[in-house]
Amino acid sequence: MRPIIAIIGTSKDGYTLTNTQHFKRVLEAGGLPVLFSPESDPEDVIEVSDGILLVQGPDIHPSFYGEDPSPNLRDVDVVKDEFEMTLVKLAIEREIPILGVGRGMQIINVALGGTLYQDVYEIPKAIKHDWEIGRVRPDQKLHTVRVKTDSKLYNILKDVLVIEGTNDAWTWVNSFHHQAVKRVGEGLRQVAFSVDGLIEGIESTDESFVIGVQWQPEYLDEMKVLYEALVKAALAHQQRKHEIELIQLEEEAKKRLLQGSTEQGESHRTSETNDNPPDMNQT
Repeated sequence: MRPIIAIIGTSKDGYTLTNTQHFKRVLEAGGLPVLFSPESDPEDVIEVSDGILLVQGPDIHPSFYGEDPSPNLRDVDVVKDEFEMTLVKLAIEREIPILGVGRGMQIINVALGGTLYQDVYEIPKAIKHDWEIGRVRPDQKLHTVRVKTDSKLYNILKDVLVIEGTNDAWTWVNSFHHQAVKRVGEGLRQVAFSVDGLIEGIESTDESFVIGVQWQPEYLDEMKVLYEALVKAALAHQQRKHEIELIQLEEEAKKRLLQGSTEQGESHRTSETNDNPPDMNQT
């Protein structure tokens, strides 16, 4: 059974929208992509999902990391922010794999107590990150990213990275963002960087599958391995969930059998008592 990958869209004019490239990549990887509105109940999404894919969208409101809006802040959607941060926390609690892309990486970070640069040009000597789709091809390689070789992200991407030493691996990526991770959230580590030091990749510090990348892998054929890794982790989660459900069903069946046996025994003893009234003859 294909694992269900929940993709969280953006609500606009009565529609829930997202980039269909993500659907294509999830399907290619063997998953079943399902689009959810940010106006859904997070618990309902968690209940049916084997993996979570958080994708691009509006800026995250800075109130969620204790700042006032800067003049460079663009469109925001507080409902989407609140929904996705709740979803991240629930998914981590239930050990559901999460892949964050672009804004998705940023929402993971903020949900876990991290902060953002409201605009990348707050970073000294920042290179250009805020290219626009339509002005450049979405699959165009625009800058390099270096990946830590002791990371889960490296293990996923190692076949598509240029490896120049035991601690040096890099690749070219596209770039369509103007916000970026500043302080990394609790339980996360920074594992990929652009030449100006901007954080391009984060992941969980434990063994759970929580990974975020700042570029847009859906447009890059070699980055399909990220979706394959998410689907593989989601399939493992699905199997664990089914095993737990099976154990619970077996335990419930045993309880019912034991209860039925006990009730049958009590009924038999009651029948014997009724069939053999006590001797009332006086001596």
